[in-house]
Amino acid sequence: MRLISNAFFAAALIGAPFLASAASAQSCPSYGSSGSALSYDSDTVYSAQSHDLYAGGDIQLGNCDDIPGYGYIVESPDFTLQYDAQDRGRALEFRVEAECDAILLVNDSRGGWHFNDDDQVEGGGMILDPRLRLANAPSGQYDIWVGTLGEDICDATLYIESW
Repeated sequence: MRLISNAFFAAALIGAPFLASAASAQSCPSYGSSGSALSYDSDTVYSAQSHDLYAGGDIQLGNCDDIPGYGYIVESPDFTLQYDAQDRGRALEFRVEAECDAILLVNDSRGGWHFNDDDQVEGGGMILDPRLRLANAPSGQYDIWVGTLGEDICDATLYIESW
């Protein structure tokens, strides 16, 4: 009986680190999954296109080593944009207006990550709404997450526009 008890004890010691690791594992944003599908060309978004959503999530972005930023988001993108730049060389802007302190995360068509929390306005002031402007944005897929600085969830609107 003592031999069996020791065997269970040894198995528990060996397996404990794996169980602890699995329990503490967290999902991170995945551009391999898709959000609500959007398809625009640079002419269409020359006039801002708006999309309502709930900002926030249960994933702490700060725990995701290879992705910039902080705050709370969901694993899958909120939106997946197929963008046709039409070889115009325009900037592509993503901005959010929210009822809370929102964050914005974009994985661009080249696989680069972009993050913004609070946007700086003319005169040096700050607003709590995020904005990202990608110069000379190429055609391709853009995955977009709208999260929150804290654990709250709030109503938000994403605007997509070309310049």
